[in-house]
Amino acid sequence: MAALVAGTSCSGDKKTAQTNQPDSVRAAGKTGALEEIAPDSTRPVASGKDPAELTTWTYENRVEAVDESVTHRASLTSPTRLQFGFPYAGGSTVRLGLRERDNDALVSLHVSNGVFNKSFQGGSVQIRFDAGPPVTYRYSAAENGSATIIFLDQPDAIVRKLKSSRTIVVDLDFYNQGNRQCTFRTAGLRWPY
Repeated sequence: MAALVAGTSCSGDKKTAQTNQPDSVRAAGKTGALEEIAPDSTRPVASGKDPAELTTWTYENRVEAVDESVTHRASLTSPTRLQFGFPYAGGSTVRLGLRERDNDALVSLHVSNGVFNKSFQGGSVQIRFDAGPPVTYRYSAAENGSATIIFLDQPDAIVRKLKSSRTIVVDLDFYNQGNRQCTFRTAGLRWPY
């Protein structure tokens, strides 16, 4: 049975998350227990975060005050915790983001602590949808020069595959940290755009 969790962001916009886990499972993991993870490893997150927060889609719809256009967003954080060396030590997560505004789609990846190995000419990532073969997608860097976010080319094709996938694995290259793989549990995406 799916449960719908609603919340409010700092800006006052409503956010919802869908989970297929019972309430008792969503409440687990709030003890604050910490697990030591060796540097430079890739391990599932296990540091007191609610597992449902890390494996469910979060949705946001924002109406722009000026022209009343609507921006739709969905995001999903990988439960894979990336351990980088100095100066990004302490554990990093990667968030997959979808955005649609005026029939213009964007798919992004954002790292919480670290930087992507990119140039302003872009780069590429490999994504494996369920048990299929890896597919290479080009990406573009952020216009503002931020190295913590990348925008994937072919967003419509990626979204179509996300809608029918249960799990994806993304192979990403990080500056001075090498390639790392992040798993996302994508099942249950509600994205009619």
